[in-house]
Amino acid sequence: MSPRRLIGYRLGLSESDMRSIGKFIMTTRIETKEEFFAAVESFLRHVDASVLKAAVDDVWEEQKACVELLPGVEDVIKTLADRGYELGVISNIWHPFYEGVRQRGAHVWHYFRYEILSYREGVKKPDPGIYRLARARVQADEYWMVGDTYEMDIMPAKAEGFKTVWFLLRPEREREFLVKILRGELPGPDFVVSDLRELITIDGRCVKQS
Repeated sequence: MSPRRLIGYRLGLSESDMRSIGKFIMTTRIETKEEFFAAVESFLRHVDASVLKAAVDDVWEEQKACVELLPGVEDVIKTLADRGYELGVISNIWHPFYEGVRQRGAHVWHYFRYEILSYREGVKKPDPGIYRLARARVQADEYWMVGDTYEMDIMPAKAEGFKTVWFLLRPEREREFLVKILRGELPGPDFVVSDLRELITIDGRCVKQS
């Protein structure tokens, strides 16, 4: 669940209130609970400050603790790095979840040479600007995006010239796009995988640096 909804459900916020803080959370560089509380308080002045602070504290700590690595992901990352691929991350993310990822995946995170993070860049997927940032920072013959949503990952990456691998983790949420792809109304990805471990079988063509 997104941070805005975690906070929104804790406080009984309206959909409008959740939308008002949602983009802000993901596109503003805030790295402490205190900074975050001060920022969202300006959006939610109608919420009791002590109640808001308790919700912010709880959600911040939960986001750091809830990270889990998918099965086999360590082997996939290491294998791709050993094959000479330049690995990076393009993510809609905020600081506590980023901290959780770094802590839980500390033994593999050093393989990622590039980080394009929405809360640091001020832009989030599916805005094509975040993919342009990635291209500007990495000089390569080919760019590949591995993502689990068509709208946020595959479609905007293809529009910016990336090859794409659709990690179809939750097909029930992607039904609309799957139907349109089958009808020829939308371009399909270059590859589809249902398990990240399949990446190492795609003929060595993902995210390879020249």
